Amino acid sequence: MNELKSFYRKYPTIKFAKGEVIFQQNEVPAHVYAIKSGVVKVSNLSADGVDQLISFEIIDDIVPICWAFSKTTKALFYYQAYTDCEFYIMSKEVFEAHMANNVGFANAMLSRQVSSYVGNMLQVDALEKTRAYTKLLYTFRYLCLRYGRDIRRDLVKIYVPLTQQEIANTTGLTRETTTLELKKLREQKILSVRRKYYTVDTSKLNAQIDDEYDPGIDVSMLTKVV
Repeated sequence: MNELKSFYRKYPTIKFAKGEVIFQQNEVPAHVYAIKSGVVKVSNLSADGVDQLISFEIIDDIVPICWAFSKTTKALFYYQAYTDCEFYIMSKEVFEAHMANNVGFANAMLSRQVSSYVGNMLQVDALEKTRAYTKLLYTFRYLCLRYGRDIRRDLVKIYVPLTQQEIANTTGLTRETTTLELKKLREQKILSVRRKYYTVDTSKLNAQIDDEYDPGIDVSMLTKVV
């Protein structure tokens, strides 16, 4: 059992059904939540109600992370259960005290946050691509490295269920453009999809991007199937 889970499992749990709001944007949380199972969608809601996807949080992640580390006084973003979710629940004071007094836990948390940072850099790299097709190639590279698992050689399954609209929101493309470009990727057998779960042939993906698919990157924080 890893350092994070060995600590989290001491605390009670709370469940949220798919679609339920966990934290409103600008809400002052009462507790720190650690994800036991499921996927959390993190988004930014504009004044006119537009939902801009920021990221997904997965097993063992802390939400809301900025508040838990006292970098904000409120939830910076909007947190929603993207799938059915269960969380370990603890006070912020308990979380901070364990961080301060347990070196193994602090190191595990640091490693996780560095991995998240690298993942965010890969996401930004994808967003900076100008062509829609290339943007999607790099986005799926990011998704594979951040949320994927090898199921056999050169084949990675992304364990976050994604609609075409969510992919469009992730990339900043229109739904129509996203649909068209995803069709091209499927026709070239770079990716396949079943029940919103994408599987990517990384050798074919790598052949079409400008740099190495995985130059020794250790990003994936997925410890088991979501």
